[in-house]
Amino acid sequence: MTVVKYIEPKLGEGIFLTKDVSEILRIPYSRVRRWMIELWDTKFQNDFITAFGNKGNKAINFYTLIEFYTYFTLREEKVPWGQIFKAHATIAKDLNTRYPFATKLHTDGKKVWYEQLGHLIKADGKKQFDLKAILEPFLKRIDFGADELAERYYPLQNSKLVVVDPKHQFGQPTILGTNITTEIIYKLNKGGETIEDIADLYEINVEQVKSAILYYKPTG
Repeated sequence: MTVVKYIEPKLGEGIFLTKDVSEILRIPYSRVRRWMIELWDTKFQNDFITAFGNKGNKAINFYTLIEFYTYFTLREEKVPWGQIFKAHATIAKDLNTRYPFATKLHTDGKKVWYEQLGHLIKADGKKQFDLKAILEPFLKRIDFGADELAERYYPLQNSKLVVVDPKHQFGQPTILGTNITTEIIYKLNKGGETIEDIADLYEINVEQVKSAILYYKPTG
Protein backbone atom coordinates (compact mmCIF):
# COMPACT_ATOMS: atom_id res chain seq x y z
CA MET A 1 0.00 0.00 0.00
CA THR A 2 1.37 3.41 -1.00
CA VAL A 3 1.96 6.01 1.67
CA VAL A 4 1.28 9.45 0.22
CA LYS A 5 3.52 12.26 1.39
CA TYR A 6 1.18 15.13 2.16
CA ILE A 7 3.09 18.39 1.99
CA GLU A 8 1.85 21.68 3.36
CA PRO A 9 1.42 24.41 0.73
CA LYS A 10 4.42 26.72 0.44
CA LEU A 11 4.40 30.36 -0.56
CA GLY A 12 5.16 30.68 -4.26
CA GLU A 13 4.16 27.12 -5.18
CA GLY A 14 0.45 27.77 -5.80
CA ILE A 15 -2.64 25.94 -4.58
CA PHE A 16 -4.84 24.06 -7.05
CA LEU A 17 -7.99 22.14 -6.23
CA THR A 18 -9.36 19.43 -8.51
CA LYS A 19 -11.65 21.89 -10.27
CA ASP A 20 -8.72 24.28 -10.84
CA VAL A 21 -6.63 21.55 -12.44
CA SER A 22 -9.53 20.53 -14.66
CA GLU A 23 -10.20 24.11 -15.75
CA ILE A 24 -6.59 25.16 -16.32
CA LEU A 25 -5.49 22.02 -18.17
CA ARG A 26 -8.82 21.51 -20.00
CA ILE A 27 -9.03 17.93 -18.70
CA PRO A 28 -12.40 16.46 -17.60
CA TYR A 29 -12.99 16.82 -13.86
CA SER A 30 -13.68 13.12 -13.41
CA ARG A 31 -10.35 12.19 -14.96
CA VAL A 32 -8.41 14.65 -12.80
CA ARG A 33 -10.13 13.39 -9.67
CA ARG A 34 -9.35 9.78 -10.61
CA TRP A 35 -5.70 10.66 -11.17
CA MET A 36 -5.45 12.44 -7.83
CA ILE A 37 -7.14 9.74 -5.77
CA GLU A 38 -6.28 6.55 -7.63
CA LEU A 39 -3.50 6.83 -10.20
CA TRP A 40 -1.13 9.25 -8.48
CA ASP A 41 -1.41 7.45 -5.14
CA THR A 42 -0.85 3.95 -6.47
CA LYS A 43 0.77 3.67 -9.89
CA PHE A 44 3.68 6.02 -9.21
CA GLN A 45 4.21 4.55 -5.74
CA ASN A 46 7.76 5.42 -4.66
CA ASP A 47 8.06 8.40 -6.99
CA PHE A 48 7.47 11.23 -4.52
CA ILE A 49 3.72 11.81 -4.68
CA THR A 50 3.15 15.42 -3.65
CA ALA A 51 -0.25 16.62 -2.57
CA PHE A 52 -1.91 18.24 0.40
CA GLY A 53 -5.45 18.23 1.69
CA ASN A 54 -7.66 15.26 2.46
CA LYS A 55 -8.58 12.29 0.34
CA GLY A 56 -11.94 13.68 -0.62
CA ASN A 57 -10.79 17.12 -1.66
CA LYS A 58 -7.11 17.12 -2.54
CA ALA A 59 -5.14 20.09 -3.70
CA ILE A 60 -1.77 20.11 -5.43
CA ASN A 61 1.00 22.62 -6.02
CA PHE A 62 2.18 24.10 -9.32
CA TYR A 63 4.82 21.46 -10.01
CA THR A 64 2.33 18.63 -9.66
CA LEU A 65 -0.03 20.59 -11.92
CA ILE A 66 2.68 20.53 -14.59
CA GLU A 67 3.23 16.82 -13.91
CA PHE A 68 -0.46 16.26 -14.65
CA TYR A 69 -0.13 18.27 -17.87
CA THR A 70 2.96 16.31 -18.94
CA TYR A 71 1.32 12.99 -18.09
CA PHE A 72 -1.78 13.95 -20.08
CA THR A 73 0.38 15.04 -23.03
CA LEU A 74 2.33 11.79 -23.02
CA ARG A 75 -0.90 9.80 -23.04
CA GLU A 76 -2.21 11.95 -25.92
CA GLU A 77 1.01 11.07 -27.78
CA LYS A 78 0.13 7.38 -27.19
CA VAL A 79 3.16 6.73 -24.99
CA PRO A 80 2.48 3.38 -23.24
CA TRP A 81 1.65 3.35 -19.53
CA GLY A 82 4.71 1.27 -18.71
CA GLN A 83 7.04 3.73 -20.43
CA ILE A 84 5.50 6.62 -18.54
CA PHE A 85 5.86 4.99 -15.13
CA LYS A 86 9.43 3.91 -15.88
CA ALA A 87 10.36 7.37 -17.14
CA HIS A 88 8.88 8.99 -14.03
CA ALA A 89 10.93 6.75 -11.73
CA THR A 90 14.15 7.05 -13.74
CA ILE A 91 14.10 10.84 -13.99
CA ALA A 92 13.16 11.24 -10.32
CA LYS A 93 16.17 9.12 -9.32
CA ASP A 94 18.68 10.58 -11.80
CA LEU A 95 17.84 14.22 -11.12
CA ASN A 96 16.96 13.70 -7.45
CA THR A 97 13.70 15.58 -7.88
CA ARG A 98 10.21 15.26 -6.44
CA TYR A 99 8.80 16.48 -9.74
CA PRO A 100 10.35 14.55 -12.66
CA PHE A 101 7.48 15.39 -15.01
CA ALA A 102 7.91 19.11 -14.32
CA THR A 103 11.33 19.07 -16.00
CA LYS A 104 11.95 19.33 -19.74
CA LEU A 105 10.72 16.19 -21.45
CA HIS A 106 10.57 15.06 -25.07
CA THR A 107 8.77 12.18 -26.76
CA ASP A 108 8.47 10.56 -30.17
CA GLY A 109 5.26 8.78 -29.15
CA LYS A 110 7.01 5.62 -27.96
CA LYS A 111 9.91 6.63 -25.72
CA VAL A 112 10.53 9.53 -23.36
CA TRP A 113 13.69 11.65 -23.10
CA TYR A 114 14.81 14.30 -20.66
CA GLU A 115 17.55 16.92 -20.76
CA GLN A 116 20.62 16.71 -18.57
CA LEU A 117 23.78 18.76 -19.03
CA GLY A 118 22.73 19.73 -22.54
CA HIS A 119 22.09 16.16 -23.71
CA LEU A 120 18.96 14.13 -24.28
CA ILE A 121 18.83 10.95 -22.23
CA LYS A 122 16.32 8.17 -22.82
CA ALA A 123 14.34 7.54 -19.63
CA ASP A 124 14.43 3.76 -19.74
CA GLY A 125 16.86 3.13 -16.90
CA LYS A 126 19.83 2.50 -19.23
CA LYS A 127 20.95 6.15 -19.35
CA GLN A 128 21.91 5.87 -23.00
CA PHE A 129 22.07 8.96 -25.20
CA ASP A 130 19.51 8.98 -27.98
CA LEU A 131 19.21 11.94 -30.37
CA LYS A 132 16.51 10.59 -32.69
CA ALA A 133 13.72 12.88 -33.92
CA ILE A 134 11.51 14.11 -31.08
CA LEU A 135 8.26 15.95 -30.60
CA GLU A 136 7.94 18.77 -28.09
CA PRO A 137 4.88 20.91 -28.87
CA PHE A 138 3.75 20.92 -25.24
CA LEU A 139 6.98 22.67 -24.19
CA LYS A 140 5.81 25.83 -25.95
CA ARG A 141 3.26 26.37 -23.20
CA ILE A 142 5.72 26.06 -20.30
CA ASP A 143 8.55 28.36 -19.19
CA PHE A 144 11.43 26.59 -17.49
CA GLY A 145 13.96 28.13 -15.11
CA ALA A 146 17.73 27.75 -15.05
CA ASP A 147 17.28 24.53 -13.06
CA GLU A 148 15.11 23.09 -15.89
CA LEU A 149 12.08 23.05 -13.54
CA ALA A 150 8.79 24.53 -14.73
CA GLU A 151 8.10 28.13 -13.67
CA ARG A 152 5.01 29.22 -15.61
CA TYR A 153 2.27 27.64 -17.71
CA TYR A 154 0.22 29.31 -20.46
CA PRO A 155 -3.29 27.79 -20.58
CA LEU A 156 -4.37 29.34 -23.90
CA GLN A 157 -3.19 27.39 -26.90
CA ASN A 158 -2.14 30.27 -29.14
CA SER A 159 -1.54 33.10 -26.70
CA LYS A 160 0.74 33.93 -23.79
CA LEU A 161 -1.35 36.83 -22.51
CA VAL A 162 -2.82 34.61 -19.77
CA VAL A 163 -0.43 32.83 -17.44
CA VAL A 164 -0.50 30.44 -14.49
CA ASP A 165 2.37 31.55 -12.27
CA PRO A 166 2.59 30.21 -8.70
CA LYS A 167 4.23 33.46 -7.61
CA HIS A 168 1.13 35.47 -8.55
CA GLN A 169 -2.31 35.06 -6.95
CA PHE A 170 -1.45 31.58 -5.62
CA GLY A 171 -1.26 30.31 -9.19
CA GLN A 172 -4.73 31.38 -10.30
CA PRO A 173 -4.74 32.47 -13.99
CA THR A 174 -3.72 36.11 -14.39
CA ILE A 175 -3.00 38.51 -17.21
CA LEU A 176 0.71 38.29 -17.98
CA GLY A 177 2.77 40.96 -16.24
CA THR A 178 0.01 41.84 -13.78
CA ASN A 179 -1.74 40.49 -10.68
CA ILE A 180 -5.14 40.85 -12.35
CA THR A 181 -6.98 37.54 -12.36
CA THR A 182 -8.87 36.36 -15.41
CA GLU A 183 -11.84 35.64 -13.14
CA ILE A 184 -12.26 39.32 -12.24
CA ILE A 185 -12.19 40.33 -15.91
CA TYR A 186 -14.62 37.60 -16.91
CA LYS A 187 -17.12 38.41 -14.18
CA LEU A 188 -17.10 42.11 -15.04
CA ASN A 189 -17.75 41.34 -18.70
CA LYS A 190 -20.44 38.82 -17.86
CA GLY A 191 -22.04 41.45 -15.65
CA GLY A 192 -22.40 43.85 -18.56
CA GLU A 193 -19.15 45.85 -18.64
CA THR A 194 -17.72 46.32 -22.12
CA ILE A 195 -14.27 45.13 -23.06
CA GLU A 196 -13.16 48.71 -23.65
CA ASP A 197 -14.40 49.90 -20.25
CA ILE A 198 -12.68 47.02 -18.49
CA ALA A 199 -9.44 47.82 -20.30
CA ASP A 200 -9.68 51.46 -19.18
CA LEU A 201 -10.52 50.46 -15.61
CA TYR A 202 -7.48 48.22 -15.18
CA GLU A 203 -5.19 50.17 -17.52
CA ILE A 204 -4.58 47.21 -19.79
CA ASN A 205 -5.19 46.77 -23.50
CA VAL A 206 -8.20 45.28 -25.25
CA GLU A 207 -6.34 42.15 -26.34
CA GLN A 208 -5.48 41.35 -22.73
CA VAL A 209 -9.14 41.64 -21.76
CA LYS A 210 -10.22 39.46 -24.69
CA SER A 211 -7.67 36.81 -23.73
CA ALA A 212 -8.91 36.76 -20.13
CA ILE A 213 -12.48 36.22 -21.37
CA LEU A 214 -11.35 33.63 -23.93
CA TYR A 215 -9.86 31.58 -21.11
CA TYR A 216 -13.39 30.73 -19.97
CA LYS A 217 -14.66 29.78 -23.42
CA PRO A 218 -15.51 26.05 -23.54
CA THR A 219 -13.18 23.95 -25.68
CA GLY A 220 -13.92 20.98 -27.88
